[in-house]
Amino acid sequence: MKREAEIRELLISNAIHLIAEGGFERATTKELTYCGGHLSDFKMNEVYIYRFFGSKERLYEAAFRRLDRELFYAFRDEVRAVGGFEQDTRKKLYEFFLKAWHFVLGNEEKCRCYVRYYYSIYFKGASLETHKKLFAEVIEEMSPFFKDEADVAAILHSVFTAMFDFAIRVHNGELEDSEINRPHIFNVLYCMMMTYFKGSEKAS
Repeated sequence: MKREAEIRELLISNAIHLIAEGGFERATTKELTYCGGHLSDFKMNEVYIYRFFGSKERLYEAAFRRLDRELFYAFRDEVRAVGGFEQDTRKKLYEFFLKAWHFVLGNEEKCRCYVRYYYSIYFKGASLETHKKLFAEVIEEMSPFFKDEADVAAILHSVFTAMFDFAIRVHNGELEDSEINRPHIFNVLYCMMMTYFKGSEKAS
C-alpha cells in the first residue's frame, strides 16, 4: 500500500513538472513514468498510469485537482484572514490580493502547470464542474458586497485568471514583481470588479 501511494504521488508530481516544463506534448508516457530518488530501483511503465488513473488524461486531471485544492485552501484561508470585506473594501481586497499574489508566485512550476491545464481542452471537459464546486465557498465569502444581479463567480474567475496571467509574465521575466508594480496589478484587478460593487462608498 505504501509503495502504491508513492507511485501515485510520483506520477502526479511528474505530470505537474512535465506540463509546467513543456506542456502536454512534454508529458509523454515515458517521461511520466520516470523514477528517481528512492524509487530509482523500481521498474515502472505506462501500465501504472492506466492502473491508477485509467488514462493519461485522467492523470492530468488528478494533477490539476491537486493544485486546485491547494489554491482553494489558500484563497479561502486568506479571505478569512482579512476578516471579510464589508468594511474598508479596497484596503481589505488589497490585503487579500497580496496574500494570493505571493502564494501564486511562490511556486513557478505549479503556477505554470495550473495555467496550462486551465486553458487546455481538458479543463472544460473534465474539471470545470469540480473547480466551480471547490471555489463556491470563496465566492460565497466575497458575494455580500457585490450587486444582487452580478455574476460573482464569473467576475472572480476573470479576476483570478488575470492574476495568473500577470504571474506568468513575472515568471517569464516580462514583468518585475516590485513594490511599484504590485499596486498597479491590483488596480487592474480591482477595476474589473468595482462596477459590480453594491455601493460607490464600498469602492472608495
